[in-house]
Parts: sequence; C-alpha cells; structure tokens
Amino acid sequence: MQDFIFRAVLAAIGISIIAGSLGCFVIWKRMSYFSESISHSALLGVSLGLASGLGIHLGLVIVGVIFAILIVILQRRQFLSNDAILGIFSHIALSLGIVVLSFIGNANTDYFSLLFGDILSITNADIVWVYVILMILGSLLIIFWQRLLLLTLNEELAVAQGLNRDFYQLLFMLMIALAVSVSVQIVGVLLITSLLIIPPAIARVFSNTPSGMVFQSVIVSMVAVGIGLSVSIVYDLATGPAIVIALGGLFILSQLVYKRSA
Repeated sequence: MQDFIFRAVLAAIGISIIAGSLGCFVIWKRMSYFSESISHSALLGVSLGLASGLGIHLGLVIVGVIFAILIVILQRRQFLSNDAILGIFSHIALSLGIVVLSFIGNANTDYFSLLFGDILSITNADIVWVYVILMILGSLLIIFWQRLLLLTLNEELAVAQGLNRDFYQLLFMLMIALAVSVSVQIVGVLLITSLLIIPPAIARVFSNTPSGMVFQSVIVSMVAVGIGLSVSIVYDLATGPAIVIALGGLFILSQLVYKRSA
C-alpha cells in the first residue's frame, strides 16, 4: 500500500511541475486547442507503442513529434485555418488509435485507465521517465525562457530581433508532446488538456509577472493533484476525473475570490 502511494505522489509532483509551467505558455499563446488535439493523438501513440512493442512512452513521443511537425508544415502553407488543421488531425489520430486498439486489445486491456488515467498503477520505470522528461523540459525552459516569452508576448518584435518563429513554435509543440507523454497515466488521454490549462487559468487571477504565474500554476497543480489523489484513494474513484474536479473547484473558488476583491 505504502509503495504504490509513494510512487503516485512522486509522479504527481513531477507531472504537476511539468504541466503547471508549460500550461502558462499554452494560455499565453492561446494554444488550448492545440494541446487538446495533441492529447487526442496520444491514444494513437499508446496503441502504436503497444502494437510495436516499443512501449507506451516511446510511442507517445514518436506520434507527438510527428503530429507537431505536420502541424507546423501545414500552418506554413496557410491553405486552411489553424483550428481546421488541428481538428482534422486530432480526430484522425483519435480514430486511428481506437481502431488499432480494437485489433490489439484483449480482455486485459484497461481502456478506462487509458482514457481517464490511473496514477496508482505507476511503476518505478514510469517515475524515472517522468523525471527524465522533467529535467529535459526544465532545462529547455531555462535556456529558452526569454526567447519563448518574447515570442509569446510580442511576436513582431521577436521576429524583428532575428528570432526564428517557426523553430521556437516547433520547439514548444515538441515540449507539449513530451508533457503529454508523461501525463497520460495520471489523467488519461481525454483529460490531459485540463491539467495544462486550468492551473495557469487559476494562477493568472493572482499573479502579476510571468515567472510568478508559472510558480503559482505549479503550486495550484500540485494542490489539485494532491486533493484528487487523496479523494480517489479514500473513496475508490477514478484518479483522473477526481483531479479535474478538484481543479474545477479551485477555479470556481478563485473566480469568487477575485470578484469579491475587485
């Protein structure tokens, strides 16, 4: 009992830091629909990882990278709006994932945990994967913080200063793909976006600086994941939905506090 709870807490902390920090850029760049689309493609990554024997994590990364590259290429051609491109690819990827799972699945396949998460099934290998991705994403954020922030807040000025917009757009999409690859087990394919957008949406109410918003978003994410994990253990509920409900409660509370203080 203590071992799997300890693993779940470790995973929750790592994923909260990842989602809380990257989620701020998702809010700033208004890329919520992109994160929703790439989370739908995660089901295809899971199914291909299982079918090929490469494993879920590697399958998620490969599909996420391909998805991000295709989106950037099609956005540059500008023959369709971004929303249309994302909608087309996300639903194709989701449908392909369901079809592949229907061929390779068996009585032991836990479809519910794939869709809604099961953090209590986290293994030691999963913990290592979470913190490897955390170190990679943390390093990238530290190195490229100023440039990503400038492109987010004032894209025209950033381009005028010589920053390659397409490169940093692709870099950010790949970072989101990595974040999704470690978040599937905690909230599942269908609920990943909530972990990326709700904590920064709450933090935005109380923060005055970008770095402050990132810090508060991480704290909010940790608190919500802790509440959801505790409730799911005590009442034997699905962990992913419990976390999202906790996030929803904190969001409503933040809005009430903000209105009273305004």
